[in-house]
Amino acid sequence: MKSKNRDDGWFIGRLYFNREDKRVIIKRPGSGFGYTFNFGNRWTWIWNLIFVIIIAVFVNVFIL
Repeated sequence: MKSKNRDDGWFIGRLYFNREDKRVIIKRPGSGFGYTFNFGNRWTWIWNLIFVIIIAVFVNVFIL
């Protein structure tokens, strides 16, 4: 059964996982500011992987 309520995806008030919600960046409810990623969206994982690769390359080239 599919849930149409976007609030069902929140865990501990900070992590959001909802595969039915197509948004990648989600505004946190109840706080005046703050955003998080929808970890149910595959683009979130792709962008996070790209970010980690860029950081690893930066550390290897400039720090080591």
